[in-house]
Amino acid sequence: MDSPTQEEIRSLCTDQSFERGRDYYRQGRVRELDIDDDEITATVRGSDYYDVAIEIGTGSIRTRCSCPYDYAGDCKHIVAVLLAVDDRNTEVTSDAEDADEALSDVTDIDALVERTAAADLRTFLLDIIEDNRDVRDRFVAFTGGDTGKTVYDYKQEIDRLFEDATGSRGIVEYDTHIDFSQYYDLAETHRKRDHIDAATDIYQAIAETIRENLNRVDDSGGYYGTELERAIESYAETVVERNLDHEQKQPYIEYLCQEFIEADHGVASDYYDDALRTLCTATADLEYWLELLNSRVSSPALDTVTSGEQMPAHDEYMADHAAKRHGERAADFLYTSDFTEGPLTTDDFTGGTLDIEHPAVGPLKLEYFVGDAFESLRVDDPTTIEEHTVDIEPTESHADEAEISSSLRTQRVLSTYIYLLNELGETEAVASLYEEVYLESPRFCKEYAERLRDDGNEERAIEVIEDGIDTFDSTRDLRWLAADLYEDRNPERYRATLKELFLNHTQWAAYDDLKDSCDSREWQSLWEEFQQQFADDRQQRIALYVHDGDLEEAFRELKDSDDLSVLKRYRDTVARVDPEEYFERYRELLVPFAAGDTGRRHYREVADHLREMQGLVPDERFEEFVDFLKDKHSNRPAFIDELENAGF
Repeated sequence: MDSPTQEEIRSLCTDQSFERGRDYYRQGRVRELDIDDDEITATVRGSDYYDVAIEIGTGSIRTRCSCPYDYAGDCKHIVAVLLAVDDRNTEVTSDAEDADEALSDVTDIDALVERTAAADLRTFLLDIIEDNRDVRDRFVAFTGGDTGKTVYDYKQEIDRLFEDATGSRGIVEYDTHIDFSQYYDLAETHRKRDHIDAATDIYQAIAETIRENLNRVDDSGGYYGTELERAIESYAETVVERNLDHEQKQPYIEYLCQEFIEADHGVASDYYDDALRTLCTATADLEYWLELLNSRVSSPALDTVTSGEQMPAHDEYMADHAAKRHGERAADFLYTSDFTEGPLTTDDFTGGTLDIEHPAVGPLKLEYFVGDAFESLRVDDPTTIEEHTVDIEPTESHADEAEISSSLRTQRVLSTYIYLLNELGETEAVASLYEEVYLESPRFCKEYAERLRDDGNEERAIEVIEDGIDTFDSTRDLRWLAADLYEDRNPERYRATLKELFLNHTQWAAYDDLKDSCDSREWQSLWEEFQQQFADDRQQRIALYVHDGDLEEAFRELKDSDDLSVLKRYRDTVARVDPEEYFERYRELLVPFAAGDTGRRHYREVADHLREMQGLVPDERFEEFVDFLKDKHSNRPAFIDELENAGF
């Protein structure tokens, strides 16, 4: 098997994913690597253990990872595995390192040092130290001295970098990346000299200062989030390198636990949680972490488990949750009026459940924020941009926002608490805690139901799932789990659950399973019901016909559609019925679309549609249409330019 080169690996992912994957590879996070001909499997330790599968074929690489990454290119876990496989690149060097190596080939630095008098070297060094504070600090650290700087001093310096980077709008623009390398270099020098406290002070200062400045940073590229993760990871790894005993680790565990609880950004809380999992390797470490949580957190859920008190009555608990739910509106739609009470954060959308490395790689999609909770956005009441972005006076809406944040923080703490109890083998305590909190989030509900199922208590598992379905808006995974449990126990509920998965969550696998479970008469009845359900939804009808292979019927629907995006989506599948007629319908819609707006972004969309049309008819006819568009819009130089850039 020819493993991909570093350049080929880079082409599979974003720059950020490559850098993080390279860090993971260097840190030895790739486990259980197995290479069988062209198939590769491995486990990678991140915030959890993720399974990676890679198949390398002739001119193609197919990859899969169990992590929730859902952005451009492959994730960092896949990159780490590919780098581990590539024996030719076991030592990945940066461009700067390559440049240093090239320089050393021309100039023999060692020889220059050898033939330079000690007094001259001393003078040269003193001049550099006098002119460069960063070099001075590194020299002091190298020689074992104390720079005399505290965490506060470093934070003051780093904060000034943010001040200098802040633009006229009062924010650090999205393409402005502060360079923290001087502090990482200094910390690395301390690490090499076993100055653990000096190194951790620097990493602590970097992490805290980034956190404190996140509200004035446009981090749509994810740079500062990555730097925050790097600083926190480095803090934990510095401690681990020293092989300290439990008592020596305690101050570091205390600090990370405090930051985990108090972090005001969900992603920061996750990074501190990861760092604690890196640092707490012994049973005594885990027990101490659990003790710290008990002393810092007070909630009914945790208090019940630790005190052994009885849980609240189930009906009372369900009633309380039902009271907090939205009104009786369609469960799988996000309404604009749902978020008109003030500015929302990413965590308010995701509940902290998505592993978002950065907020954007290309255009954002609704599902990036809500997962499978909502199929689309419906505008039920008039809404404006100002309703979502203006500063809100400290009114009741702020109290609501604080309550949301408190709920998310509680869920994170509970998740960590469950992790610790599992690691310590406290199975009864875990079961008790799940019984208390499974209606706090869909994830807890699913985990508890799976645990009950695996323990053979399927009846209670079904009850838990049904409670969750009645409580939460996002129920796809719960319904799938319910279907698995009902399949051999209750055929009627099995089919009803599959039907809900298809109608409410557009799960085509559920549609296929439902069809397989019905006889011809039963299926005909369901088919007619689906037809009626989609009577006013042409896109769903097209999707239904395409899925069933009825391309003629799908083509008839497409010809009546006025939506270019639908024509583009089904081009490869449906156009084969009649390519020329498909081309003509595309042409009829694209002419007014091209004339309907201006701007290079719009013109690039036109070029994208032309690519879809290419090949449907002979080249001569296609080129005739392109010439028609160019002639029609000859007064728009940018339009002509974009088509020519696209190869037309």
